[in-house]
Amino acid sequence: MLFAGICALAACSDDRDDNPTIKLPDTFSMQTPSFGGSQLNLKDTANLAFTWDKPDFGYRAKVDYTIEVSHTGNFTTSYADEDAGTVAAGSADYKEIQTVYVTNAAQLTNFDLALALQQVAHWKESTIPTTAQAVYMRVKAVLPGIDTVYSNTIQFAAIPTYVKVAPKINSCYLTGSGYGWSKWKNLTPVYGTVELGATGTPTFWAVIYFAADEQFKCAPQAAWGNDFGYAGTTITDNAGANVSDEGGNIKVGTAGWYVLVVSNDGEKRTISFEQPKVYLQGPTIGNWDCKPENLFTVPTTASGNFVSPAFVASDVVRMCVKLNGFDWWRTEFVVDANGAISYRGNGVEQKPVAVTAGKRCYLNFSTGKGEYK
Repeated sequence: MLFAGICALAACSDDRDDNPTIKLPDTFSMQTPSFGGSQLNLKDTANLAFTWDKPDFGYRAKVDYTIEVSHTGNFTTSYADEDAGTVAAGSADYKEIQTVYVTNAAQLTNFDLALALQQVAHWKESTIPTTAQAVYMRVKAVLPGIDTVYSNTIQFAAIPTYVKVAPKINSCYLTGSGYGWSKWKNLTPVYGTVELGATGTPTFWAVIYFAADEQFKCAPQAAWGNDFGYAGTTITDNAGANVSDEGGNIKVGTAGWYVLVVSNDGEKRTISFEQPKVYLQGPTIGNWDCKPENLFTVPTTASGNFVSPAFVASDVVRMCVKLNGFDWWRTEFVVDANGAISYRGNGVEQKPVAVTAGKRCYLNFSTGKGEYK
């Protein structure tokens, strides 16, 4: 019994990193930066350094840090909530800058800070102040799944500068001679490039058939406005489409199927014509590698079907196009229980669909339908 008691005592008092006693601190200290007593001009300053003490969680915790900026000293309504439309327009009083730091130090550019102030103060180019304004800042520390704690608030003065922000692009449509210049085809977003939390340039794609000499343009909505065609667009032809300019429209000289990839950040636009490669992925083809043996056959007509290899196993089916610079699952899709081609887009992973070994998948991208048989 004495031995058991000693072991129990040792287990209770042994405070290791793999068995820590977790503390939940109330706050931690953010240092006033070296420029805190001076007046910054955000038009001129390049990089701004900030440091803070690590919050005491009782062990060497892996903490995620972000910086929050306010023009009032209040941190009650976030710009992210205002931007998402979950709170009233104009009500935000702080912005959490998205960069996540894993050490207790950060560098912000002058434009990072200027944009955060501009957004929470709701300044326009015509109303941006020309005199020094109070800036309030704190650090948010997140111990994932356990606790969130905030530092003290520091204050300094800065003269703002206006930062031009490209419009938010969350969709892309196409119209042209094949659509009577009035109907609009919706392109699918690459997962993670649009909407809140997006990274990189908004990017969209479609498996699409063009007739010889068909013309088209794109727009960020299913209507004219901010539309773009050949002029001002960087066009890459990796599929022998024989693209040319036709009065500002994009003209496709060679009939056939293509994977069309469009990126648009509101200022720079790119359009790429890629080979129409559609892949099976996962256990129904025996690998996850977008290999040549995973490829669907490509039809020669607009009404034809893409046909997969025979399934090698009875399992959940996965399929995709593979775009340069993106993981395959960001451009995946499936034929759902209703026989429709269902694209993941920027949504959650689709409901699993089980198929039978020996069958194949047939995809008709012109009708948006498919089947397993």
